[in-house]
Amino acid sequence: MGLFYEMDKNFGDVLKEKKNFLFIGEAGSGKSEIVLNVAAKLARETGKKVDLFDMDQTKPLYRSRDMADDFKELGVDIHYQDQFLDAPTAVSGVATSLMADHYTLMDIGGGSPAARMAGAYAHILKNEDSVPVYIINPYRPWTKSLESIDGTMSSILKAVNLDHIYMLGNPNLGYHTSAQDFLEGLEKMDSLLEGITTINSACVKKDVYEEVKGETDRYLLPIELYLTYEWVDR
Repeated sequence: MGLFYEMDKNFGDVLKEKKNFLFIGEAGSGKSEIVLNVAAKLARETGKKVDLFDMDQTKPLYRSRDMADDFKELGVDIHYQDQFLDAPTAVSGVATSLMADHYTLMDIGGGSPAARMAGAYAHILKNEDSVPVYIINPYRPWTKSLESIDGTMSSILKAVNLDHIYMLGNPNLGYHTSAQDFLEGLEKMDSLLEGITTINSACVKKDVYEEVKGETDRYLLPIELYLTYEWVDR
């Protein structure tokens, strides 16, 4: 793996030390749910303003921008630019937010168009107070091998013009993920990255957190599912 991976600290410590977070993840990784949860956590626990920039160019079904009104009450401002068909869009105010004395979260998705857009802020994201976070869900096709993981991260980070990344696990099979599914997902991640690195932090659905917290020594971030739609369980 040709990039430098920041894995010496658990994600809880990373949240305490950084102010700018660039979240990267392919469709289905659970990235947008994680971004929303991190934004809510930072706002509630610190009282500081949180800017969340939805820069995902793939227009997925589950979008952090859909929670803009609800999150305003938490002290989280979700910024986005409306898109028309496949036209790329640029969200304003990113650079100003990255340099301000509050938290800035960027949700850029997994595609290279969004990554290139985020690359415009690489000179700021290189600072010690910033970190790119790549979400790994071992149940998704693009994480079926070490080569596919490295290829995806390498292409994105080169587009963003960064050379380091923090990997955060999110083993899940969707809304009905069980405790067993989660634990087996951790094993899949370990197998994929054996001899390379260890992912020491993972996200887990809030309703199975109590079942799994004693089964692993990893830092676990309980995730609330904000982007749930009524028809999902039908």
